[in-house]
Amino acid sequence: MPDGFERLIYHRGIEIQEPVLRFANSKGTIATDTLPLRGIAAKGPFDQNRASHGDDGSIHIAVICPRAEAPFVEQFLEDGMRKHDPQRGVNEEYLVPYTGFENVYRVPVVFPGRGDSLWYTLPELDSKLDERDGALEMSRRIREAISSLAAAGRSIILIFTPDRWRRWRGFKTDDEVFDVHDFIKAYCVQRGIATQFLDQDTLAYPDKCRVWWWLSVALYAKAMRTPWVLDGLDSDTAFVGLGYAIDQRANLGKHIVLGCSHIYNAQGQGLQFRLSRIENPIIKGGNPFLSIEDARRLGETIRTLFWESHLKLPGRVVIHKQTPFRKDEQEGLQAGLEGVRELELLQINFESALRYVSSQPTKDGFKEGLFPVRRGTAVKLTDHEVLLWVHGSTEAAKTNWTYFQGKRRIPGPVVLTRYAGKSDIATLANEILGLSKMDWNSGDLYAKLPATIQSSKRIARIGSLLDRFSNLSYDYRLFM
Repeated sequence: MPDGFERLIYHRGIEIQEPVLRFANSKGTIATDTLPLRGIAAKGPFDQNRASHGDDGSIHIAVICPRAEAPFVEQFLEDGMRKHDPQRGVNEEYLVPYTGFENVYRVPVVFPGRGDSLWYTLPELDSKLDERDGALEMSRRIREAISSLAAAGRSIILIFTPDRWRRWRGFKTDDEVFDVHDFIKAYCVQRGIATQFLDQDTLAYPDKCRVWWWLSVALYAKAMRTPWVLDGLDSDTAFVGLGYAIDQRANLGKHIVLGCSHIYNAQGQGLQFRLSRIENPIIKGGNPFLSIEDARRLGETIRTLFWESHLKLPGRVVIHKQTPFRKDEQEGLQAGLEGVRELELLQINFESALRYVSSQPTKDGFKEGLFPVRRGTAVKLTDHEVLLWVHGSTEAAKTNWTYFQGKRRIPGPVVLTRYAGKSDIATLANEILGLSKMDWNSGDLYAKLPATIQSSKRIARIGSLLDRFSNLSYDYRLFM
């Protein structure tokens, strides 16, 4: 920093390097890369050459589709076995060539054709049906199709809904909200069935390389396989994310559903969700909060789940959520997690009003940078608040080349507000950046939030539709 600039500095910070991911090569040894797609293509998915996944080791796909669109869906699936180069060619900064599902993932895959036992032709809907009756009828017929395909064997069920059925994908009245996607997901989660919805827009998207990378990662993960993992979270730490949803069907006082995500693996594997109703919700500013007793029970649940996984208590528990931790929540969680050496309570939220631009020092002052603030930049505001750029420019894609995911708008930081804990900024930021790369429902380099809370609210919403709540934990991949 040139002399004389010190007086211009209001905040100080650090920059965290791009977290590394683990893959496995053909010899079964560990290989690493910072990019998920490049790592899979060059090395292979993390779980290749590991214990058998059962049956013949193949991934089986089933299809639910109306007759009129069947030829297009069949052609689309055939494309999944072919090579597709990035549409931008030599100008591509992130994508690598997609060489066909079996070549990419080193595992056989079975896509059905029309007339096969795993291809279910969905009957046409009556065009005279209104939004409500059409949505209910579509969901009923999809459930019938799922039951039929599930009886034929374990598979990932791909559900195609055409644009001409768009008006029947859900409805909303004063008394009822119904979404076909969420309803079917909830139905299948309880039965351990993995599903993938497919829209007509996806079939028409011109960049087949991008489409098939994104879809193939999701299909591979939904086959209960592991495309990549993180290289180096603390093995003695449990990561927990909290999200809430309102169950419109439940009585007042029992209508708040808590979605609790938990990761008990140093590599970020095994993201699970436990769903429960909050017995005594406290509503403030339209947001639900836990009573001291609800928070204590949650803490005890976290202890129990970690014990079941490791036969010991975690030394450290990190809990993420997007709303503040009220005093009752802090006290209840600390009581429920008695015996845990360190508890970190972090609120992670976007601040829409904050926008920063990068600049570079020159002999005459500063000049505007060519790219946004770098991903991994962490700026301390107070003893309890830090700005962290989860979304920003990075050199992870190419050496000596700056990559900005999405290439649009000025990326804002997330605000980390700590309510308990003593870990340093570098540790907290590195964990969040790492967990932002654990979304197996996408081929992106990262999501804008860590996996602990990226899907918690959405999954709580789907979970509110479950017929029953139990002490079971559901695999995150069933909700994707």
